Amino acid sequence: MGVTPDRITYKVLIQGLCISGDVDKANDYLRCMLENSIIPEPLIWNVIIDGYGRHGDVQKAFFVRDQMVAYGVLPNKEMLLHGLFPDLVTYNLFVGAACNIGHINSALQLYDEMLRSGNYPDIITYTVMLKCYCLRGRVKEAEELFFKVWESGLPIDHVPFLILMKKYCKMGDLDKAYELYQMWLKRGK
Repeated sequence: MGVTPDRITYKVLIQGLCISGDVDKANDYLRCMLENSIIPEPLIWNVIIDGYGRHGDVQKAFFVRDQMVAYGVLPNKEMLLHGLFPDLVTYNLFVGAACNIGHINSALQLYDEMLRSGNYPDIITYTVMLKCYCLRGRVKEAEELFFKVWESGLPIDHVPFLILMKKYCKMGDLDKAYELYQMWLKRGK
């Protein structure tokens, strides 16, 4: 009884494989999608392109990009030329990628571009930026962002709390970590 995976199953498999570093296997699943007439969404293509880029295999990254275009899925610049604009998910992906490779200024420019385009940040955007600031030792900006989100009333899950508490602990500032922990407990009530 052969069950064919759907788009969501492929997406999860491909993202997981790319995260674990097995980009070639992820690309095999991309080919399976195409063979089963399932055209991947831009995020799936971008995850594989990003995976190859992170592993220094630029040739494969460009091959996948060319394949993406051949299937009618346009990359960012070409999307703009055709009047198509990135959505919040796309911006979150690019902001996260810029942060992960240490390009904070690029991440901030993308963030500003996102706002100008009418896409407003969600908790994922803020969490990515918070992590970026903490990883780069920019604690003051991380705190400002955290409290901006806190005061906005936007629902905050445990992740932003943990990111900032972890940074405080690494800095040896257990008092601030504990204070944030107490805020987290009060927020949950």
